[in-house]
Amino acid sequence: MEIQPSQIQTHGPKVAVLMPAEVRSRIFTQQVETALSAFAEPVFVSDEDLRSGAFADALPDVNAVITGWLSPKLSHLVAPTGGISFVSHAAGSVKLLAVEDALCAGHIRVSHSAPEIALAVAEFTLTQILAHLRLHREQDAALRGPMSWQDMRKGQLGQLLAAQNVGLVGLGYVGRLVLDRLRPFGCTVSVYDPFISPEQAEQLGVTLLDLETLFTRCPVVSLHAANLPATEGMIKRSHLESMAPGSLLVNTARAGLLEPGALVQVLQQGQIFAAIDTFDIEPLPVDDPLRQMPNVYLSPHCAGHTRESYIRQGLSAVEEVRRFFAGETLKQEIHREKAAMLA
Repeated sequence: MEIQPSQIQTHGPKVAVLMPAEVRSRIFTQQVETALSAFAEPVFVSDEDLRSGAFADALPDVNAVITGWLSPKLSHLVAPTGGISFVSHAAGSVKLLAVEDALCAGHIRVSHSAPEIALAVAEFTLTQILAHLRLHREQDAALRGPMSWQDMRKGQLGQLLAAQNVGLVGLGYVGRLVLDRLRPFGCTVSVYDPFISPEQAEQLGVTLLDLETLFTRCPVVSLHAANLPATEGMIKRSHLESMAPGSLLVNTARAGLLEPGALVQVLQQGQIFAAIDTFDIEPLPVDDPLRQMPNVYLSPHCAGHTRESYIRQGLSAVEEVRRFFAGETLKQEIHREKAAMLA
């Protein structure tokens, strides 16, 4: 077990940080470690112990852990058979931690930092929409090529976001933040989300549409639904083909929301554009056809990653641990009744 004595306080409960060193270096900055050490005794686990499972032997007196990307499964360590009763996840999805059964049974409590990541994803989504509408990439490329200044100014006219009907598929953490960022532009926003009532839609100032109508009416569609069995492959080839020529699909959610192969097939027709941040296979293979398409904007599953977001995730996770031990209300708790809907 690797413990860094200089960073450990001799008071407060022990809290194990179960992250590989590379992940910890991004999220657990000195600022975050200091925040944890103010009320707890941090236990930092080596990569070797995380891989081998040896870290479990040092957790009998630890009932709260902080996890992140690439953290180990915890199913055998959580209550009631194990001693861990609280998991503070400094990332979004907790699926890979294998704590869902214990959470649903009410044996443990779980919190996550999805809202912090959602902010970065929402900004990235808006960036992709604006860059597409205002032809940012095309104008930059043209200025580096032979096209004349006047031809560019006359022939490469962009579009006004205020004049668009933007469709949002899913109005969860990210969808709501995207909606908030679209409002100042004055565009129309349509939404497909079976969990949003007509009354809620009216309060939010959006129009509820079925999936088919949304793709037909909206020249910009952004996906923000959770990837669950009920949503797997829900975006069909027919939906994409119904979009008007020149339309944009943004996917910063999960590739699994789309019918397998449908997006590539429709993009190859050249009628629509897509900004894609998530893929069926990651890293995206070098010979993937998406890499060769001029109507596709690619990014390496980084929409939720910024320097500031990493620190916010760490501070958020630490603050939830502090609240847990202080008996205060958790701000980002995943409640047991919603555990089955986890992305």
